[in-house]
Order: sequence, then structure tokens, then C-alpha cells
Amino acid sequence: MRFRNYKRLLVLAATFGLFLLSGCAPKVPNTWQARVVHATDENNISLYYHEAGHGTPLVMLHGFGADSYSFSRLIPKLSKRYHIYALDLKGFGKSPKPLDYHYSVYDQAVLVDRFLKQHRLRNIILLGHSYGGGVALSLALMDPKRIKQLVLIDSASYAQQLPKLIRWLKIPVVGKLLFYVVPATIEVRASYRYAFYDPYKIPKDIVREYAQNLYLPNAKAAYLQAVETLIPEDIGKIAQKYHTIHIPTLIIWGANDIVIRKEKAYRLHHELSNSRLFIIPKCGHIPHEEKPEEVLKILEKFMLK
Repeated sequence: MRFRNYKRLLVLAATFGLFLLSGCAPKVPNTWQARVVHATDENNISLYYHEAGHGTPLVMLHGFGADSYSFSRLIPKLSKRYHIYALDLKGFGKSPKPLDYHYSVYDQAVLVDRFLKQHRLRNIILLGHSYGGGVALSLALMDPKRIKQLVLIDSASYAQQLPKLIRWLKIPVVGKLLFYVVPATIEVRASYRYAFYDPYKIPKDIVREYAQNLYLPNAKAAYLQAVETLIPEDIGKIAQKYHTIHIPTLIIWGANDIVIRKEKAYRLHHELSNSRLFIIPKCGHIPHEEKPEEVLKILEKFMLK
């Protein structure tokens, strides 16, 4: 009887894995032309955002798998001088999670651009981390006149190999199945051990926040769809346009980032004609969570200038 139950469980697991793989693949090419130039109202949702403070608008875009809570160490101090709009990007946090495969940085940039226009935000400081940095760069190419200053923290910017934990999710059947079976807290902690230089600084409250989010309806399915569209097909072509961005730009990078290595920071600094680069020693992929005080000092000097 036990053998029969075990066999039945294996069949169920295999069926579930095949079901995950049988979902519709993205029909729209993951390119600037298809997702920005020819953007449609199908990808038009209202993004959740955390608002605080008064002053110059500061729009904050979080990294992959995170949400606006990622900036919880920065907002209390920055909100004394700036009007904060910390967004939850589509598919993350409290924002909607439709299963439409529109989760590339281009799709997110179109939604953020609509958000800025709806709220009549101009002369903004735009801050993006990692995946959110890729969104910010896309916005800088789309509508540079709306952005007063640009801040990129360990930003997605060039073609690269995906982090091993993301590659693990792309393993046929097994990766997706385990993503649903393994407790979310374990998955988030594993991601943080990979992203942080000092594992003793991993914030328990942020781990708890992201783990809870993964249990929201459609959260894991949307996460997997975002993985499929994480790197645009034409990223090399778009990266060649970075030299046209003349917005004053601050680049902050963790010296020990193994998700997006600091060589990308030097390349980005070289190609952005009006940029400053700060490398934070003994720091991983999420400086504003691992070393928030240092990030705040760098931000304040740059933004006040």
C-alpha cells in the first residue's frame, strides 16, 4: 500500500510539472520594439505604491522578487526631504499578478511611465535596484526629460548569465515543482545567503515580508513568468544606446556582488557620460539593505548636489 501511494505521488508530481511547462509561452517578442514602441492597453494595471514625505519626488523601484519594503531602511530619513513613491512592480508585493507574460523590464517601464504621467510627476529622482535598475534605465531612454537625477544600485544593464538560483528554476519539471513545494521562507533565505556578503546581516523582517508575498494568489506563477522574460532578447542592442543618456547618474555597487558583478558597474560608468560611481566594500548585491547607512550618505551627497 505504501508503495502504491508513493508511486501515485510521483505520478502526481510529474503531472504537475508537465502542467507548469505546458503554459503558453510568451507570444510577444521580448524586445523594445514589441513591448515599448507597440505597447498595448492589455498591459495596463494600477501599481501599488508606498508614499511618504514631501519635496522633490523620489521614485523607487525594487529588485527582482522584492517589493517596496526593500527600501524600508532608507525611506524614514529620505522622506524628511523628498516625496517618496516606492512602487511594487507588477507581479510583486501588493501589485496585481496577471498571468500574461508581460514581466520584462520593458513591460515594467511602460507601467511606471504611465504611473508617472497619471500622478503628473516631473523632475523626479528615479532610483532603481537590480531588476528595478533595468526598468529605470529603460525609462531614461523612453522619457529622459521627466528625470532630474538617476540612481542605479547594482543595476541590471547588460546580457549576463542568470544567478544560479534563477537558473535552478528553469530546470524542466523539477525546478518549478520544487519552487511550489519548498517553503517560501527557505527559498527567500537561500536567495539572501547568495546575495549578501555578510550572512549575519540578513534582515529577518524583510525575509518574512517576501516569504509572505509568495503565498499571495498567483504570486509564484507570476514569479516564474517573470523569470522567463528576465533578460530582453535585444539587450545588447539597447545597451548600445546608454551613451545617449545624459541625466546626472549615481551608480552604487557592492564590491562583492556575485549576482551582477562589479565589472558591469565600471562598464556602465564608462558608457553613461554624466555618472559617478561608488563601490561599497564588503557588500553584496543589496547595499541599501546590507549597508543602508553608507548608502544614505552617498545618496544625500549626490542628490543635494
